[in-house]
Amino acid sequence: MKKTKDIAILGATGQVGTPLTRSLLREGHRVRALVRSRSERNEKLLAEYEEAGAEIRLCPEMDDVSAMARAMEGSETLIASVSATEDVITRLEPIWLQAAVAAGVQRFVPNEFGAHTQNLSYGDGVLFDHKKRLHEKIFESGIGWTFFYNGGIFDYLLPNLRFFEEVTTFGDLDLPIYTHQIEDIGRFAALALTDDRTLNRCVQMDFNHLTQREMLDLVGKFWPEEPLIYKHYSSPYIIKMKSEAGDEVSAKKGAETDQERWGINYVIYVAGKLAAFTDETLRGSELYPDFQCLSPVDALRDPAFFLEAK
Repeated sequence: MKKTKDIAILGATGQVGTPLTRSLLREGHRVRALVRSRSERNEKLLAEYEEAGAEIRLCPEMDDVSAMARAMEGSETLIASVSATEDVITRLEPIWLQAAVAAGVQRFVPNEFGAHTQNLSYGDGVLFDHKKRLHEKIFESGIGWTFFYNGGIFDYLLPNLRFFEEVTTFGDLDLPIYTHQIEDIGRFAALALTDDRTLNRCVQMDFNHLTQREMLDLVGKFWPEEPLIYKHYSSPYIIKMKSEAGDEVSAKKGAETDQERWGINYVIYVAGKLAAFTDETLRGSELYPDFQCLSPVDALRDPAFFLEAK
């Protein structure tokens, strides 16, 4: 029988944190949600978590090592599921790492939840460079760790009209794109991040993958009568923008700067490094071979997904 774990989670009401926290509670783990404050924006979710047995710990000073260490007391694992901005990665996560060590936390899970940073090289993307430097700090600290890589999220990596005005593609159309539904990512992360087998290992979700060309074929099959506009960004354009884009945030939705976003596009669609299967990486499909998740095919045929914003 799987052992119940004591989990502290930052970002419990965020995009990844919400399905992850719900899944941790359903699995019977003792959850501490660390939040700056209760507000009209997060109150409904926090009340739901409390009803399910979670403890809410208020941490208004998230940049204070001592305050954060007190908030983490009693936790075996700290999961950071907050948005991976430059400020979070370079300023706040090192503070949380120090606090976790001081509090006796046994496992630190930084905000990866995307491309396989450990398999990237410095220079592949500015945001990933920040993450790799954080990894060095984690290794130097001596704390246990798990780096969780789900590949992409359906909302961003499957062609759809939720976040783009057009059906948008990038770079090499024949690269395999590993991507999963956000609810499935939360469910699977709750299993993997409380599993003793994943301590000091990378975990790669690998249940779903399609090339962009295959995705376009499915769009044409499922939506033949829909008047769609297609847009493609070439590999040379992505490489150019990776080095020339600035610090503006011009994407329809998202928090990344343009330079960070084009670096992410380079890693996924040009370098083909979204997912990796290195010696230190455990495959999700081997860890949990019976895990069932929504397929990209089912998402693309669903009007609630494909046409939601139209």
